[in-house]
Amino acid sequence: MSYPVNTSENEYAISNANQFDVKKFVYKIVGLLPWFILSLAISIFIARIYLRYTLPVYKISAFLLIKSQDDGNSEYKTLKEMGLVMGNKDVQNEMNIIKSFSLMSRVVDSLNLNINLYREGRVTAAPIFGEQSPVTFKLVHEKKNPRPVTLKILLTERHFTLTGEGTNETHPYGQEFETDFGHLIVYRNPDVKIDPKGYTLTYRDKVSVAKSFKSTLDVRPTHDQSGIIEISMLDEIPERAIAIVNKLMEVYDVAGLDDKNIAGRRTIKFLNERIDTVQQELNTVEILAQRFKSTNKISDVSGQAGMFLSQALAVDNQKSDQYTQLKVLETLENYLVNQKGSNELLPSGLGITEASLMALISTHNQLVLEKQRVALKSTDDDPGIKQFNSQLADIKQNLLRNIAVLKSGYKTTLNQISSNYSQIEGKIASLPAKERELINISRQINLKENLYNYLLQKREETELSLASNINNTRIIDSAYNTGPIKPIASNIQILALLIGLAVPTLIIVLRDFFNNKINDRKEIEEGTTVPILGELTYEKNSKKIVIDTKSRSPISEQFRLIRTNIQYMGAERPVKTILVSSFMSGEGKSFVSLNLASSMGITGAKTIILEFDLRKPKLSKYLNVPGELGISNYIIKDIPVESIIQKVPNNDNIYVISSGPIPPNPAELLLSPKTTKLFEYLQENFDTIIIDTAPVGLVTDALLLEKYADMTMFIIRHKFSNKLVIPYVEKLNRDKKFKSLSLIVNGIKDESSFGYGYGYGYGYGYGYGYGYGYYVQEKKKGFLGNLMGNFSRKD
Repeated sequence: MSYPVNTSENEYAISNANQFDVKKFVYKIVGLLPWFILSLAISIFIARIYLRYTLPVYKISAFLLIKSQDDGNSEYKTLKEMGLVMGNKDVQNEMNIIKSFSLMSRVVDSLNLNINLYREGRVTAAPIFGEQSPVTFKLVHEKKNPRPVTLKILLTERHFTLTGEGTNETHPYGQEFETDFGHLIVYRNPDVKIDPKGYTLTYRDKVSVAKSFKSTLDVRPTHDQSGIIEISMLDEIPERAIAIVNKLMEVYDVAGLDDKNIAGRRTIKFLNERIDTVQQELNTVEILAQRFKSTNKISDVSGQAGMFLSQALAVDNQKSDQYTQLKVLETLENYLVNQKGSNELLPSGLGITEASLMALISTHNQLVLEKQRVALKSTDDDPGIKQFNSQLADIKQNLLRNIAVLKSGYKTTLNQISSNYSQIEGKIASLPAKERELINISRQINLKENLYNYLLQKREETELSLASNINNTRIIDSAYNTGPIKPIASNIQILALLIGLAVPTLIIVLRDFFNNKINDRKEIEEGTTVPILGELTYEKNSKKIVIDTKSRSPISEQFRLIRTNIQYMGAERPVKTILVSSFMSGEGKSFVSLNLASSMGITGAKTIILEFDLRKPKLSKYLNVPGELGISNYIIKDIPVESIIQKVPNNDNIYVISSGPIPPNPAELLLSPKTTKLFEYLQENFDTIIIDTAPVGLVTDALLLEKYADMTMFIIRHKFSNKLVIPYVEKLNRDKKFKSLSLIVNGIKDESSFGYGYGYGYGYGYGYGYGYGYYVQEKKKGFLGNLMGNFSRKD
């Protein structure tokens, strides 16, 4: 329904309605105190249940020092201490590696974290780990793509039984057996007592478990310029988190050493292959020399031949050194040309003497290691990976150009050595044939021996280098338990108290915010200048007429007060005809009309009630009088007024004229001249005339009857009538639509909330309400029903 009120007419009411009334709010809180107590009790109870059955989460921390590769540079240290160098980029990379999925997967494998044991509780299951577990597990072989499994495990001292998901098997401890997820061995921990109720065994795939633990891991530097990082983890089982963090640092350290030793291992592999080849060649030449000496019965060469041999060996050694370097360069060149991608390290311990080439190889290997580490947390489309690829491509081209230049230099040197070698060859040619042949064989043996010894020396140097390698990290503090971080009992209890107070308060605020009904007297007084003639409380009763000569109820006294106030309003001009209307149906105008007539009648005044609500009459039903003959009959037909007047049963001095049959055109009937004649007759024969009309907010009937009335009572029902009715009433009063307009506030259910707290001098405590068959009757409620009614009733 829309209300005919424009913005300018209700600005005053709205501005006042927006003001927050602290006193009213306090009264509401006091009135709803049982709800606050109940809300607090529920919140505290829920908090205690939460604290009782929620597993505490502990924080485990460890501290690790990551040494920068530039820490040995004194100039770098000075700039870093002065704050001219930003935090070490290596530290951030290492932090990303520690948090990588691959390292956590290794930890899960090492500790068998994807197999868990739970102790059944009354509400929740508590996980068991480590020394607290009655059994330990070893997953010998995991099946491919296994599904999650949950089994019941019953333990005895000698064997155990698995049940659930189609499984019912008994196995001894320490024996391998097959499950749905792989081959498993269960070991008994004799230090832990067995729970006869059994346990729950769960299996989850390694990927999901690694992701789960990785999400609870936090790695951060202790300071922006520091190489010390804190590795922390949140877990319900502190022993498990300690084991995970310690194992993670161990796995990280091993992975770092493996990265450092990759180039050395490749160098050793290359040297071993060359040593095997040279050894076979040396054995072949030595066997050839032995056979030659045995066949020709020559044990050694002569003195002159020995001198020539020494000269030849010196030249051969020079040639061998240059040739070896040339072959190493050719091998390295072939390796670079045939290299697939940019993720392979180059052998670095091959005995290359050129510093520039060794620097390029070292830079190349360092970039490869950094790229491999960054790739653990990135994809191929990462700009950082693309930058590494570009740098490695540039270094590879520089290496190939450097190798080409060095090869050219070695070839030039070999050519010079070859010219010197020709002179010695001429001297050897003058020797006897057999002695000359033995010299050549001895030279080959000497060359192979020198090369073999050289390769052995390089392999030993590389192995010593591998054995002396250490990682650039140092554990400062192993993992330790810093204590529980949640739930914190004091915080939960405080939160419960706040929620317990906030919920009812929020309901009150929201209920008031969305409530558009009239709730207290202040809203009426601030919204209109129309006087309030009286207030009527809401009281349960089955009687239609609540006032008689013997009644002393609170509501009967309120009607007597209204009657007195009417007499004061007629001090200058007697009030004989009273028009009773309201904005809409259901606000109580018929009830007020009936009881107002009764209050007038008990004073001896001859009173008549006119049921002018021709559209929806109610008075006839309330009074149990026939309604077939009434106002509509009188106006339409030529019948006397006396024929439609009926006496109200058991009530002296009170009469009623019913509406009669409901006409199709009520408004036109009211304009009939016979309506005027009706009121002229009643003015002469009755002391008080009460007109019960149709709602003024719906039809114009009340406005048409206003000219016959001395005063108008406008009924407003507490917590039922809309707030916009107030500015509408003010407009009616300002436009002089009704004479002597006054208000009756009906159905006050809670007088303290309406702004009163009546006593009327009788000591009655109100707030019960009324019904009298006029409103819907409420069933009798107990304490809980009344408590719930505080929120369920309309405001």
